[in-house]
Amino acid sequence: MITIDFHIHSYFSFDSFTTPRQILQEARSKGLNGVAVTDHETIQGGLATAQINEDPNFSVVVGAEYSTEVGDIIGLFLREEIASRDPLKLMQEIHQQDGLVLLPHPFHGHRLDADIVKEVDIIEFFNARETVENNQKASKFAKSWNKPVLCGSDAHLPHDIGTCKMIFSTPNIKAELLRNQGRAVTSYTPRYRISASQIVKAVKLRRYHHVPYHVARLLKRLVLQS
Repeated sequence: MITIDFHIHSYFSFDSFTTPRQILQEARSKGLNGVAVTDHETIQGGLATAQINEDPNFSVVVGAEYSTEVGDIIGLFLREEIASRDPLKLMQEIHQQDGLVLLPHPFHGHRLDADIVKEVDIIEFFNARETVENNQKASKFAKSWNKPVLCGSDAHLPHDIGTCKMIFSTPNIKAELLRNQGRAVTSYTPRYRISASQIVKAVKLRRYHHVPYHVARLLKRLVLQS
C-alpha cells in the first residue's frame, strides 16, 4: 500500500517555512510513505526533498504549482522547471516531461474553459484548506468531465501534512492516478492554522502591515476552537 499527500509546500514557496527535512519527518510520523512537493513557481522544493530522502520505500514526487491567467495549475512528476505561464503551453510543457497536469482547488480563483479542462489529467476534488461548498462543487465538476481525482492537504505548515492522503494498492502511482484507483482519506485543516499560515505568507512577502490583521484572526479562531 502506498499512502501519499499530493499537495505540500516547502520554504521554496512564498508562503511556507517548512524545510524538506521537516516534510519527510512529518510525513513519516503520519504514516505516509510518499509526498508530492508542489511549491509555487518552482520544482526546487521537490528536488531538495527527493535529494535528502534516503528511504527507498518512500516516494517523493517532484511538482510545482504555477500561477496563470486562468488560475493555478500543478505539474506532477516533473524533471525540469516549466518556462511558460500561458496555461495551454504550460500544460503542454508538463506533458512533454511525461508529467501529469493537476487542477487544484478549481473553484478558488480559476476561470476555466473547455480548452483548458480538456488538457487536465486530474482534478483536486478535495482540498483541506477549501470550503465545504467549493469542495462539493469541485467533486461535481470532476464527475461532469469524467476526470480522475485526488485530494490534497495543501499543507503550508508541517503539522498539516497528511491532513488529506491518497492510498494506492500498487507502487505505480502515476498509472493508479490515471485509472482513478486511489482511495481518498480527507479532513479539513482547522481555520486557526490557515490564519497562522497567512502570517507566514505576510512575513515572507514583507507585507508586514497585514500581520496584525492575521494575528487578530488567529486569536479569534483559537478562542472559537477552545
